[in-house]
Amino acid sequence: MSESMLSLAESIRASERTRTPAETTLATDERVLARVTDGIYRQPSSALRELISNAYDADATEVIILTDAPRFGQIAVRDNGLGLSPEVLEHLIKHIGGSAKHSKEGTALRITAQKDKDSSPKGRQLIGKLGIGLFSVAQFTRHFLIITKTKGDRHRTIADITLGAVGGQQKLLRQNSDGRYEIESGHARIWREPSTDSDSHGTEIKLLDLLPRTRAELASDDLWTRIAYQKEDEEAEKNKPPVWHIGRMKPKQEDLLEEQPRLPWDDSDKPRDRFKKLVMAVRSAAETEAEIVDLEMLFDRYLQTLWTLALSAPLEYLEGHPFDLPGDGEFLFFTLANRPRGQSKQIDLKAGETPRNILTLKTPNGAQKDKFEVFVDGVQLFRPILYRDLPKTKTAVTTPLLFIGGDAQKFETKLSELSGGPLVFEAYLFWAPRIIPKQHQGVMLRVGNASGALFDRTFLGYQISEQNRTRQITAEIFVREGLDGAINIDRESFNYAHPHYQYLVKWLHSALRQLANRHKEVGSDLRSRKLAVEGMRARERVEERVEASLKARGVNDVPEVVLLDAARQSEARSLRNEGAIVLRKDAVVPQPEGRHRTAAEEERRKFAEKKAVAIVQLLHGWGLLAKLSYEEQEKLIRDILEIVLLET
Repeated sequence: MSESMLSLAESIRASERTRTPAETTLATDERVLARVTDGIYRQPSSALRELISNAYDADATEVIILTDAPRFGQIAVRDNGLGLSPEVLEHLIKHIGGSAKHSKEGTALRITAQKDKDSSPKGRQLIGKLGIGLFSVAQFTRHFLIITKTKGDRHRTIADITLGAVGGQQKLLRQNSDGRYEIESGHARIWREPSTDSDSHGTEIKLLDLLPRTRAELASDDLWTRIAYQKEDEEAEKNKPPVWHIGRMKPKQEDLLEEQPRLPWDDSDKPRDRFKKLVMAVRSAAETEAEIVDLEMLFDRYLQTLWTLALSAPLEYLEGHPFDLPGDGEFLFFTLANRPRGQSKQIDLKAGETPRNILTLKTPNGAQKDKFEVFVDGVQLFRPILYRDLPKTKTAVTTPLLFIGGDAQKFETKLSELSGGPLVFEAYLFWAPRIIPKQHQGVMLRVGNASGALFDRTFLGYQISEQNRTRQITAEIFVREGLDGAINIDRESFNYAHPHYQYLVKWLHSALRQLANRHKEVGSDLRSRKLAVEGMRARERVEERVEASLKARGVNDVPEVVLLDAARQSEARSLRNEGAIVLRKDAVVPQPEGRHRTAAEEERRKFAEKKAVAIVQLLHGWGLLAKLSYEEQEKLIRDILEIVLLET
């Protein structure tokens, strides 16, 4: 067979002996090309997120990202996943926008599980599906290398890929049977080199010659330029530099720092400790800075990128998964009802119990099946959502509330084409007096325990006016099955019309109503308890004052005073025979109108009764009641009490 008749994979393998790279043109469906090269990924974190997702789907346990900060001349993303065989690489290059994942092709290529096309070989729920994740880098560079190797292979494969210029003249290659066109979108040179370690495996993506706008974004050039301008113009409004930043190189002098880095960690800190200190810097800002903690004020774009990546990937929580919060009295736990107009139900966790083991929750803390760790420039990323030691406010409810729920819908009455198939998810809504940072206010949808979209502060279009309360909620919905078909091509938004998305909207809005109702109830109960405690202390102070006054007159025994309800009038004689002073309560204490009283009104009533008793005891101690009839005593006490209770 001539070299020209070989498949791309065969040509790649042939380079082992010919030392001649295989060359091919990248062909892309016109619609996919328009989306990939025209701005679906707008932030550097988006491209890095997609490369991390690819590593996760390849069963990697470790991803190392080097950004060359603060120069940002090139970026390398290295993982220890399965690696790409020449056959997989051929499919990737020849089918941009047509992923082999979730298909029989994936099984044949051994990039998915043999018995489950929706899982990785080791059983992870696949994140990617569209076959464009690798080419998300088109927004940030036109030139990158893929260096990859599979276990047992004595050679590594290297692909040097150049993408066509955005907005340039694209060459029409062919028209598909469905009438759509394939467009030339780049060029690839691929070859094989010997490897000294046949057991090694993994992939490295080197993003070369980053585009100026990408470098400027990562380096926060617009921010530093604005600050420099304000220094020169005395009348310009001053903007503070970010509290924490990676530093800045001198313009056109990339070997010299103009702004020294200010980072919350030390060079000697371990990777985990570095990220922990980054998160602690946010927590500390809530104690010393403004009430609203905003990452855009605290961090430069580089540190914001780290934070965004930490939120999106299937990583462990820095301080533990919310499903693993213990029943130690620091939180109140509730389960959410799925029925219409259902109400949440409080669950009492004993010491050592967690919602996970009580409710048998399945969502893992991190990757499914095994570990998955991501390092960026020596910083290990963790999910940075905080639940403990959050700042308090002066509101009645200061104890955080955790609401947990989920559902499994099979939509058996509808065709799978209409319903999208089964939907299985678990979720939590966490209320606290203050959620920090403000970027965590809202809800995040996770598929495969990963997310392309960040927190949605509208809570999927929640219309009820709960602005104050919704700013105090962070929520995550972990979709274990379904919703995948609703993810748009950018992985940062959803098809709002998809049945699974619509069902989650209804479920979430019901959960928010349950949270609001329970929060109001908890607040009312706490306020009632607080009033009761304060009322008891106030009544105790009245008793102490009466005792002190009578003791000063030489009266050591404070008389017992009984204010009888109308239903107990028959007990008056026997109580008087026992030495008590007995008066009719409704004749002495002004009775409020209406049958229902608030907790505050009830405490005011109790305090008024206590004052009436105190007046009786003082007058008796002075010997001023003995000559008065019971009715006269009641009238006198009432007149005095009404004056005492007059409000200014």
